[in-house]
Amino acid sequence: MSQAAEITRKAQSNLAFALIDLPETERRHMAEFYAFCRTVDDIVDEPGMTPEERHAALDRWEQVVNGNASDLNELEGDVARLISELDLDITPMMKLIAGCRADINPVQPKTREELLEYTYCVASCVGLTSARILGATEAAFPYAIAMGHALQMVNIIRDISEDYNRHGRIYLPEEDLKRFQYTIQDIANGIHSPNLQALLQYEAELAGQFFQKAEDLYNRLSLQDRNALIPAQAMALIYGNILAKMQTDGFHIYAKRYRLNTFQKPRYFHKNLQSFHSDCHNFPKNGIHWRKWGLRGQGRDGKMNLLRRKAQRKTYKRREFMDRFFHVTEKPNLYNYQYYSAFPRKRQCRRFQLLYSGQRFKPARSLSS
Repeated sequence: MSQAAEITRKAQSNLAFALIDLPETERRHMAEFYAFCRTVDDIVDEPGMTPEERHAALDRWEQVVNGNASDLNELEGDVARLISELDLDITPMMKLIAGCRADINPVQPKTREELLEYTYCVASCVGLTSARILGATEAAFPYAIAMGHALQMVNIIRDISEDYNRHGRIYLPEEDLKRFQYTIQDIANGIHSPNLQALLQYEAELAGQFFQKAEDLYNRLSLQDRNALIPAQAMALIYGNILAKMQTDGFHIYAKRYRLNTFQKPRYFHKNLQSFHSDCHNFPKNGIHWRKWGLRGQGRDGKMNLLRRKAQRKTYKRREFMDRFFHVTEKPNLYNYQYYSAFPRKRQCRRFQLLYSGQRFKPARSLSS
């Protein structure tokens, strides 16, 4: 396993999960880019380094991205080759490094505009490069920028306590804290109050605006671009659900860390696939690549035949988590995934059905029977 793949596997992040359904080449490219982002972020966050060492490590990555570095290690070589093969614009990657560098000596943003400048560097720039790697056109770039702002705002809201206690960082603008009469000392003491709830609701509304903007932009994209951006839409569903959970729960960010469990993530990922298919009733005979199954011009009937063939395989050695545990009985549908009937333990089978679907299914019957 390559160093990039190992970093992606160990990270267990929402972004890494959204990549598992990509074709082999694009999954490898995205794993290399994700490993670059993860490594740059860890340079700033991991303990045991002085500020000078952190700046030196980031300087090294700037040289790698610019193509001026020598004696490259495995990951550096993969990133350099990725930039060369896909002819990537290195500007977003350089801005990402600059945004992470700002966290070495953090300064609280004074206004919302300063906050959005930061989220553009550390999140929207990641989206811009990811869109290019996934095969989207320049028309998708505004979507990538809006989605980056939205995802980073959810991270900021969720990680207020961790960012301050571990790294001494406060990303919420100074003017917003004053507006809702919530102080840095309140953050240090972990005080949950109506003022905090009002403050975070105000920030959540900003995230919601970016989610809505990204959704509107996505719906106006071509079929090819929407197809390429399925992983990004899966991320939107995951983080949008996390944001909704915080709002419903009253933003108890000091008492718990909001996240989705391992069984909820496949649900939202396949919910996005279902949404994509609801917009694609007519498949052109040539040229449209349906990313999930790698179809080219096979149409709806060809897609169903391929789904049935995949469902008949009784092996558990599948590369995707959800394909290891679930098969499809009809066309892709969020509520149609059932546990493999070949699995010998029916009690465990029923438990997984309840966890995954929220309703009680009859035991699944194999399509081959």
